[in-house]
Amino acid sequence: MSAGGSGIPRLQDLSYIEVAMVALLQDATFEQIRRSLIDRARDIERDSDTDGSFDDAKWERIRSDGQKHVHNAVDVLKEAVRIGWLKRPSTGLPSTPASAYLHVDDRYELLPAGRAWAELTKTDRRSAYNDLVGTLIDAHPQFGGFLRAVGARPDSPTQALTIPLLRWDGTVHSDEERYLGDFINEVNRAVGAGALGWFASPEAVEEGIRSYVGRIRARREARGKTQTRKTFLNTCEEAVTKVAFAGAGVPLDYLSMELLRRWTRFLGLANFTYYAPGPYALRLWGTAMVEGHGTSASIERRLGPDIRKQVLSSVLDAWNERRSLPGSAMYAPVWEIRAAVCWRLRISDVEFDRAIEEHTHGEHPDLGYQLHLDQASLGPAPGSTRPLVLPTASGHRRVFNVMTVIPTDKEKP
Repeated sequence: MSAGGSGIPRLQDLSYIEVAMVALLQDATFEQIRRSLIDRARDIERDSDTDGSFDDAKWERIRSDGQKHVHNAVDVLKEAVRIGWLKRPSTGLPSTPASAYLHVDDRYELLPAGRAWAELTKTDRRSAYNDLVGTLIDAHPQFGGFLRAVGARPDSPTQALTIPLLRWDGTVHSDEERYLGDFINEVNRAVGAGALGWFASPEAVEEGIRSYVGRIRARREARGKTQTRKTFLNTCEEAVTKVAFAGAGVPLDYLSMELLRRWTRFLGLANFTYYAPGPYALRLWGTAMVEGHGTSASIERRLGPDIRKQVLSSVLDAWNERRSLPGSAMYAPVWEIRAAVCWRLRISDVEFDRAIEEHTHGEHPDLGYQLHLDQASLGPAPGSTRPLVLPTASGHRRVFNVMTVIPTDKEKP
């Protein structure tokens, strides 16, 4: 068995490490670890269900299928070996889901560092995850590089990293080649304007994007797969993401970037959005300062009462800016205002939501405006955004999709 290199493990959720380590602490078999990860995935989907679509029967079927989530179990065990928390298994690990049946009863030996971390998760989960940050920085140069690129390290050259994108315009883009040329021009224009947090020459931008798109297109054609407009646009985003991180000094593929932005949002270290005001782009920024590495790593997050006061002040600013745009409506999607505020203050979505919750409890009475939330919807929310979920007095959760701001002073937007 190989523990792999230093690349980012393909774990959709960082909490899988905690789930597996606690199971290992209880001398779990491979099959028990696999089922524990499925239970965690099921809980995540249940917690994010806002429309009653959660299907428990589906998860029971997945749980009983011995070939499901095998890759997750293998990847998390490899990661535990890589970071020095688990002894390398003498029996190896399943090479494919089809071979998992040969390993269902395999057990593993925790090393002292792994046992100590698993025990810590049960008494001080926050400290355990803070410790995990330092461990991941040591184990994965790309993890530390990502933090540096988005402004979460002392030596970060900027506070954020911006990846320019371009929407398809049916009145202009008659075919993929026309779009690709315009896309490259737009990226080069943004790079030339500066303030992206990375740099590449026009030649490097064009070569990086065209060669990547060409390779993916050829691969699809060789497999007989049709390239839709959506897959083409996704490929263009993947291409410019790779170019951007290379320009920031962090060789990173798109999938690794997706995982890292998800992990760092979960850890409260960074955030991202496609919907901040300004030209269409993927924007990533640090929400904490991470110093050191390993056991000496320290983290200072931008959160607390003063930050939440800034959030509520910025809500009015974001609302006024939005109302100044042609065609703006009385209500705005919550995720749109949240993106504007979090980008402006370089904070996490969670801190924004906490500020709004405090406001609904009357903790900030002198804001100069009234904030009204509603469960109505202006359409489906983008997949990369989170709903605003607030607890009611009865303990139930309510999802709020839109908001309006009504100034209470003489200055109207």
